[in-house]
Amino acid sequence: MNLAPLYICFPQYLIQQGLLALANNSGHFSEVKVFKHTSELKKLIGSHETETIILDYQNEDEGFVHELSRWIQTHPNLNVLVITDDVDSNRIRSVLKMGVNGFLTKSCSEDEILEAISAIKNGKTFYCNRVLKALVEEGNEFFELSEREKEVVKLIAAGNSSSEIADILSISIHTVNSHRKNILKKLKLKSPTELIIFAAEQGWVSLERK
Repeated sequence: MNLAPLYICFPQYLIQQGLLALANNSGHFSEVKVFKHTSELKKLIGSHETETIILDYQNEDEGFVHELSRWIQTHPNLNVLVITDDVDSNRIRSVLKMGVNGFLTKSCSEDEILEAISAIKNGKTFYCNRVLKALVEEGNEFFELSEREKEVVKLIAAGNSSSEIADILSISIHTVNSHRKNILKKLKLKSPTELIIFAAEQGWVSLERK
């Protein structure tokens, strides 16, 4: 399997080095490079067929959104994960609508960061619990279920426990429970029973007895 590079752009040294260690240990990338400023990073964007970048989103940097939007439009195989302190839903939406793959906050758990890195490198989407909560509180029409969430729904509908789902998907029970909670919020459902009925209506599972 051909591995693509990862570029981490963060001014804070401790966060930068923490992400570097997690990325190197994941084994997902051909190389991992770190930068303090986007001006250093932009010289490398587009030098490989597929690239993944992790960026710090500072609200006071008005040029950030415009620069990032240009990168995404110019390089369709660029996978972007944004990390921020800000959980204002309007600002989050403005960045997500540009086509970034993922959005985390700096308070995310290690499990969420690792899962985000794994998803983003394959061009999939991932949003941490705080980001999802901010958006759900504003209305959940913005989201469809991610592929991972659909997998969780199917496994729940098949009668698997959180522990069994964690083993099947090779993720933590905490991550499974977070998925369950977020799925119910997104779909405005109140119970696992309603979730199973929803899955059947989507054709993901059958309620017929064999």
